[in-house]
Amino acid sequence: MRRYLPLIFLAACVGDSDDPVTPGPIADCVPDEAAYEATVRPLIEANCARCHGTSPNFGAPFSLLTYAPLLEGQEGGRIVDEIVREVQSGSMPPAGAPDPSAEERATIVEWASCGAETVSSPLEPTRPPFTSPNDPPPDLETIDLVAADLAVGPDVKDRYNDIDFTNLTDEDVFIRRFDAIVDESRVLHHLTLRRGDPALGEINMKYLYAWAPGTGAIEFPDGGIRLRPGDNLRLQIHYNNGAELEDIRDSSGVRLFVGEPSGREYEMFDPGPGALGFQIGARSSATITSTCTMREDAEMIAAMPHMHEIGTAFDMLVRRGGGDMESVLQLPTWDFESQLFYELPLDLQTGDELTIRCDYDNASSDTVVAGPRTEDEMCFAFAYVTPPPTQAFLCTETPIGDATELEYSPGSCISEPLETLPTLDSETFALADGPVFDEDGVFPEGHFEMDRFVLSSPNPGVLSIATITGAAQARRDGARVQLDSAFHVIAPLDGLEDGEQTDVPIGGTIDGVGPQALSIDCPAVLDDTFTFGTVDGVPAARLIPEDFGVDVEIWWLFRPVE
Repeated sequence: MRRYLPLIFLAACVGDSDDPVTPGPIADCVPDEAAYEATVRPLIEANCARCHGTSPNFGAPFSLLTYAPLLEGQEGGRIVDEIVREVQSGSMPPAGAPDPSAEERATIVEWASCGAETVSSPLEPTRPPFTSPNDPPPDLETIDLVAADLAVGPDVKDRYNDIDFTNLTDEDVFIRRFDAIVDESRVLHHLTLRRGDPALGEINMKYLYAWAPGTGAIEFPDGGIRLRPGDNLRLQIHYNNGAELEDIRDSSGVRLFVGEPSGREYEMFDPGPGALGFQIGARSSATITSTCTMREDAEMIAAMPHMHEIGTAFDMLVRRGGGDMESVLQLPTWDFESQLFYELPLDLQTGDELTIRCDYDNASSDTVVAGPRTEDEMCFAFAYVTPPPTQAFLCTETPIGDATELEYSPGSCISEPLETLPTLDSETFALADGPVFDEDGVFPEGHFEMDRFVLSSPNPGVLSIATITGAAQARRDGARVQLDSAFHVIAPLDGLEDGEQTDVPIGGTIDGVGPQALSIDCPAVLDDTFTFGTVDGVPAARLIPEDFGVDVEIWWLFRPVE
């Protein structure tokens, strides 16, 4: 599965967009002040004051509690006109805030539009939001990860701050609950918490928690997420000083409630197509899907869909045992401002197919591509599962594009070859979890065919975007060793959409005990490093390619030819 997990852009408040305001159809509308004071203002106080109170919060640029400022400016561009658009579309109030009834929404819109507009009942998600108790469990220790009194100037409209924390514990503990620490609410837009090695870049940062105004705590039933000594956690805070406030400093962050590692262990994973390899053409609609097959059993307790501004609908579907697809989490209408975790639970079995489907409508004159920026698009389904996968990735993807199957034929460096070989999918691991040669193992004499095809890398997320298959055989006779292999790569990258095959014929000599680097004489010139030995007693060969585009070790593990 893909592990491209760029920035989540979560719930917002009215007016934090830099897009120009489009004049509406309302003409000569001056909403009644008496009706505002008697009826509308109380509804706004009850449903909108979290952000748009007397003192605006969470990046909101203005209050909605005074009548006169609502009518300032030209028609179509006034605050009151923005109220019509936001409430009518369902974008406001954001998810997690008090939810006005359809009747209350209609009252606000009809007042603000002088009766010219109304609202229809929105389509609801098919699963309820995932909620946690208001109070944390007793007897847990806390770890606060916060910004260090960061200055947020009046010109800050869209800034992300990354803060890394490490060595947070002396022994393994479970994070049993996440809570946001909200300091300067007037400029705090949203925050996320991820885990990973900063030296390996954003691609290897795995999400643990996300918060936006209205989002509650995440508390795990009977267990938690494991935190180990030496783990690096990255707090990312998105600031938006929409009201251009002076002298603002912030120390917001995340509070971890930790305890002994007992009960069920959870982890977050994403089965979606992510943020790479797709695009939505100008003035067109598109549906992007990704299907992966479960490699292990798992229970998914909650999932958070994530797209950007041109998303229109989301669906998570499951196919069990070759049967029909079943929708398990559907958002018939997508709201960029309202992104929550939804309660499932969902029992997934090995072999089940999990499909994520995102719908888009691009009304602009520019193609929108998948990527990390707000103006790009994404299709994620961040999910909490238990138990954590024992393999690097919990599910494997359906090939991208129209795959050309690997076509193996023996090369010139192997004698008495098998003409046909089984084709195997690669297994992908982090470098620390990949194969390791036995210290004294010797690649044995005989004829062997590939039993496993393994890739390990400090950047396993890069490899996970590809579908990689391989075939290989090897012979040893005395000091002479021959390896004949081919592998096929399909990836959402230029030139690899329909697949590309690489043939690997080599021959040479080894001499000695333990892992041996091959002295290559066929072909005559080759810069790559091949090593032969055993892994847990099994004959194995490793290639560390010089020019593969990403740091990777390619391993072939063999069995005797019958």
